[in-house]
Order: sequence, then C-alpha cells, then structure tokens
Amino acid sequence: MQRSDFLTAVLFAATVPIAACNYAYSDRDAADSRPPATDDGAVATSGTLPTVAVADDASVTSRIQAKFFLDPGIKTRRIDVDTQGGVVTLRGDVASDNERAQALILARTTDGVERVEDALTVNPAIEPIQSEPADAPAAEPAPSNAEDEALTSAVQARFSEEASLESATIAVTAKDGIVLLDGLAPSAAARARAISIARGTEGVVQVIDRITVK
Repeated sequence: MQRSDFLTAVLFAATVPIAACNYAYSDRDAADSRPPATDDGAVATSGTLPTVAVADDASVTSRIQAKFFLDPGIKTRRIDVDTQGGVVTLRGDVASDNERAQALILARTTDGVERVEDALTVNPAIEPIQSEPADAPAAEPAPSNAEDEALTSAVQARFSEEASLESATIAVTAKDGIVLLDGLAPSAAARARAISIARGTEGVVQVIDRITVK
C-alpha cells in the first residue's frame, strides 16, 4: 500500500468516531432546546389561574339575617344561619311549613348564595304569626317596646365611649334581643370593634352586621 493511501485510511478511521460523537451530542442538544410538549388537559399552576372572586361568607350571612329581621313572620324565630363557601345551612324552629318555605326563599334569593341546606324543624308548639284580614280596620301603632329602646340606648352609649368610633355613623336598631347595625365605619378595625361592643352588651342575643367601611 502506498504511503498516501495509508495516511488517507488513518485519517478516515479517526474522523468517523468524532463525527458520530458530534452527531450524538447535537441530537441531544436539539432535543433539550425544543420547548416541552404541552398538554391541553393539564391543570395549570396556581400562578397562572385567573383570580376567582369568592363570596364573603360573613356578608352573605349578614344579608340573610337582615332579611329575616325585616320579615314580620320570620323575625321572631331563632334561626341560625351558617354560610360555608356560598352554601347556607338554616337551623332552628319555625311554626309552620309556610314559615319554613318563606325562610328558604329569603335565603335562596340572597346575593352570593349557591345552595341552601334546610335543617329547619316545624314545631307545632310555636304560635304562628297571625296575618291581618284584608278588610280588617287599620290597627293602631303598637307601643314601643321599652326593652328594645333600652337595649338600643345601651349599645349607642357604649359606641359613644369608644374613641375608634368617633367618626362612625352607625344606626342601632334592637328587636327582641337582636341588634341591627347599619351605617359607616372609618376602618375595618372600627367595624369589628362596633360588632364586638354590640355583642358584649347585656341583653343582646344576636348582632346583624350591615356596617360598610368607608
């Protein structure tokens, strides 16, 4: 074999593995450089999910309690309202199926309510509220309840002694131990303080919060 042919063969043998190695690395690098495959059915991470507005359970509860407070046939009933994730559970005793239906309707038609769970009990021992006949003469206004007025005054007096509520404008209405707070508070802390004061007032059995923070 001539010297030139020998050199050519040696160079060829040395070049083949180098090319193979270069090919192997370039193939892997190309695979690494490709963007990862996406799966349309994959669940996105929490960082990529749009913000979903979640109804404030406490506000839903307060709105339902306020509606119960204003309903002549329901306001005298002790109905517990519990809201978890928009699901409202009503517990307590009512006098009739009509009162039960009314309570459920009031709750179901409240903003933020997803579903209402009925845990109400019809108690025949409870005296139902008698509605006035259509042709009945107009009744004289019922005398104000001294206990309700005293409870209202007690809560208002405690509010006036609280420095954080000086700029608040909160109306207090009491009825059979249920206190309705409605108005404006300068901050969330002041609102929480007003609710705490009302709940801690002797004679108060329930507080309905309709206070709005400025």
